[in-house]
Amino acid sequence: MVVFNNTLDIALQIVCTWEKKDILTQVTIIRDVYGKVSFLMNNMQSVSAGEEADFKLALERDMGGFFSGRIFWKKQSGGLKHSAARVKPIIELIETERKWWKKEGDIEFYISERPIAKKAWIADRSSQESVWPYEEAVSENGTKVVTFYSFKGGMGRTTALAGVVLSLVKQGKNVLMVDTDIEAPGLATLFFEEEAIERGVLDYLIERNLDSAVRIEDYVLDVVDPALLSEEDGHLFLMSAGKVDRHYLQKLARIDYQDNRENYLRDSMATLLKDIRESYRPDYILVDARAGFHDLGGVTVTQLPHGVVLFGNDSRQSWDGTVQVLRTIAERHTADFPVMIVDTMCPKRMAPEFAAARERFIQKSHAICVENYYDADVGIPGIEAVGEAHYPEMVPFNDELLQGIELYSDGSQEGNRKVEAYKESLTGETYSRIADRMESWFGS
Repeated sequence: MVVFNNTLDIALQIVCTWEKKDILTQVTIIRDVYGKVSFLMNNMQSVSAGEEADFKLALERDMGGFFSGRIFWKKQSGGLKHSAARVKPIIELIETERKWWKKEGDIEFYISERPIAKKAWIADRSSQESVWPYEEAVSENGTKVVTFYSFKGGMGRTTALAGVVLSLVKQGKNVLMVDTDIEAPGLATLFFEEEAIERGVLDYLIERNLDSAVRIEDYVLDVVDPALLSEEDGHLFLMSAGKVDRHYLQKLARIDYQDNRENYLRDSMATLLKDIRESYRPDYILVDARAGFHDLGGVTVTQLPHGVVLFGNDSRQSWDGTVQVLRTIAERHTADFPVMIVDTMCPKRMAPEFAAARERFIQKSHAICVENYYDADVGIPGIEAVGEAHYPEMVPFNDELLQGIELYSDGSQEGNRKVEAYKESLTGETYSRIADRMESWFGS
């Protein structure tokens, strides 16, 4: 039975059993946006129209609807339908973008995947630069970009980001938060009343490309509530996803570029981060990423940051997503790209079951990192190696924070006490450990 997962293998088998396979030196199997397969044949001898028709019949018989009906030949005879002049630019494009797969006999096989979306997650790049070099990030007054990501929603990612931010500003660091979870925004509601939120990431991505004179300051809010920050604290800023009002869906409908222009989404987000660095010079830019395999999440997790904090729990769904993220990061970046895994909603540290839960998580995390992230040539850390990617930070379930957090006060004594209580909870050991470990990535 032909399914999406085995189409490439079946296509290879059909080519290798073709009676005229000896004239082939290279074969590129092209899979389009629908999953249909076409072929580019590098043939030493021309193929007649009859021979091509017989080959197509074999493909139609064994691949059914998964065969597109298209075969491009490098060397053509006069009997074939398409002209060399028309086919040449198509062949050049395919050969530029294809990826070597394997060699069977004397034939080299290549693959050219032609997706319309998720390119930020699946594009083949041996090395991916961050938005600016790591050396610039760790230099004096350098700005570090760190993305917070969870494959599943409801993992406490946004709350943890707020806790880490408060720990950093308490140390005098200047921090700017960016909410790129544009389909389910929530970071801004932790720090501001609804009336204070006007424009944000969504507005910037649309308006910056239409008017190069826009100012990043018009999209960023200053967090200055005296109940939350003291005079000794660092400066804190927030770029919300945007105001969720009657215009929001119209703007959201225009933001899924699906990379119809090469690297357009990455370039737009890179411009946003560079504008922030130029105008605010923060020590850290912390990015709250979209959960799941959204294109914008792929850009902010696998392409732009200098480090990533991954949130999940000990469930199959969470591990399945974490595996794909780690694999993508490992394929894109050099071995020293820092990653931290956080086990969320685990038992509280004083609970009898905490130690066993922690041990299970470490065992699973180490096995996954060995298989998908660590480079054996560089060296694989031991399972008890504290501070390595697989060694988790633990965030116990906290039902007090589950009810919603408001880190802003109405100025009353009761409002101030409420904010101070939330702040005390968020700047405790749980989140400060994440902040300290994150700072150690950059020698801070």
